[in-house]
Amino acid sequence: MQDNQVYPGLTVHVPSDADAEMLAYDLSDLGALAVETRDAETMHRAPDSRTLLIAGFASAEQRQAAIRALTADHPALEIVPVDIKDDGWRTGWQAFFQPVVLQQLQVLTPWMSAPPSHRRSLIIDPGQAFGTGGHATTVLLLQMIEARAASGKLPKRVLDVGIGSGILAIACALLGAEQITGVDIEEAAIVAVRENAARNQVADNITALLGGPEVLRDTWPLVLANIQLSVFEQTADHMRPLVAPAGEILISGLLVPQVDACLALWPGFRAAEVRTEGEWAAIALERLP
Repeated sequence: MQDNQVYPGLTVHVPSDADAEMLAYDLSDLGALAVETRDAETMHRAPDSRTLLIAGFASAEQRQAAIRALTADHPALEIVPVDIKDDGWRTGWQAFFQPVVLQQLQVLTPWMSAPPSHRRSLIIDPGQAFGTGGHATTVLLLQMIEARAASGKLPKRVLDVGIGSGILAIACALLGAEQITGVDIEEAAIVAVRENAARNQVADNITALLGGPEVLRDTWPLVLANIQLSVFEQTADHMRPLVAPAGEILISGLLVPQVDACLALWPGFRAAEVRTEGEWAAIALERLP
């Protein structure tokens, strides 16, 4: 990307009864390099009482995919494509990304210098987006993965449903998993996974497939899923058979009040762990033998 270029972006006018933070999370998950929120509490005032979200993308294709996804889930939203002049915006969004420091891993971008540390570096390019590690939903799952690796309970085979940038799959590979399979319905995500896996020298350990859980026929001792409750409601019937007997699924992307509704989608499983960070939650479900 060159300085002084124009970035494809979009604006979303969020009605007062909608969850602006959830929509901002959706935009980040859909590939936004950065999302700016303008409302009555910010320095930049929205034009009325509604919250205005402004998101920039690395490509017009990513922007269009985000518009399609948002429109499908929220048909009443007012979404407007815009162009964002650089004017230092690139430097601004690069500064927006900070290292994510965990117990065994540190998540960095390609332009960051790895600080001296015993932690292994996991490099994710946010220009490809689809999840760069900073959001609470991703951090919660990374913590759960680390805990299983530390206790010797991270299995050799892992499935990642909605693999996105590949950050969770790459974390598993760096921490000892040998065969990670991932699926995603976005072709750009499959490309991002392969590039990020190569960047972290774990390309031989990760297979990324285009499609949803319905394309899979095997079972796995550990399944990862950082997706929203509305997606679980549509796909849980396909996902339950993918968890091996006595296996485990780690679920994130949930608001705390949504935990009970998610648990109800998993008969034959028991809740082994619930973690929260702010308003977000992640749960570990064990399949009953």
